[in-house]
Amino acid sequence: MLDIIEFKSYAKINLFLHVLNKRADGYHDILSLLSRINLFDRITFEKSREFEVIYKGLQSNEIIDDNISQLISLLQKKNLIAKLNYRITIDKKIPIGAGLGGGSSNVATVISALIDLKVIKDNIDIISIARELGSDIEFFLYDKAALINKKGSIEKLIKIEKSHEILLVNPQFNLSTAEVFNLNTSFSPIADLNVIDPITDLQTIMANTSNSLEDSAFKLCPDISKIKKEMKKQKNLIADRMTGSGSTYFGIFEDKQACLVGEEYFKNKHPDWWTSSVNTI
Repeated sequence: MLDIIEFKSYAKINLFLHVLNKRADGYHDILSLLSRINLFDRITFEKSREFEVIYKGLQSNEIIDDNISQLISLLQKKNLIAKLNYRITIDKKIPIGAGLGGGSSNVATVISALIDLKVIKDNIDIISIARELGSDIEFFLYDKAALINKKGSIEKLIKIEKSHEILLVNPQFNLSTAEVFNLNTSFSPIADLNVIDPITDLQTIMANTSNSLEDSAFKLCPDISKIKKEMKKQKNLIADRMTGSGSTYFGIFEDKQACLVGEEYFKNKHPDWWTSSVNTI
């Protein structure tokens, strides 16, 4: 076996996110359509005498919660792994606190890596582990888009028939998911959408859905509202929306050239914002 093995940890966008209600336990029931995008962190496993987690790259100095160490501690507590002799390095390309699921994706990727490396015991219920650690982690264990409900459980895996050109713009403001949900007063009556598999007409789905959390995120970070106004001015824009609990706002474009023109616009006008053109995968 190689001494160093690398894995890709992909980001996601919420194509829509309806907050249905607030539960008695303080969490919220949601309905959301998630798609992976080809923006990813690189995670390397290197043989080592001691277990170690190293973060580097984009905003790595801002990471407070080491969710990889939390995962390993949980697996050891459950007697699912023994001592882990690896140095795990996460090279961040996905902004944090951005609604792109970077932290959840990292955990899911490490779980999958531990299975591939035969470190974790066979026949364990990885879905239960994922749900215990966070709401989006389960989604990242699969390679398809997914309709998720309640606290983040997968209702249905879905294929999006073609890749779409996406422009991401982030004001480099780290939003707390808990704060955004706590401030939210917008609840959607749409709890049952007929999302047909495969999705051939994403534009219609976008036109009939929303992100319930936009208003509360805008209050905490007004720059997202500014991004929205400027995104709507771009040519050949199919749809636009905030992803997750923010702070990233995205536009879906008809073609790659229009997306690149939009990317150049934001980079020139707002060099202090993080901007990237990607695709759904």
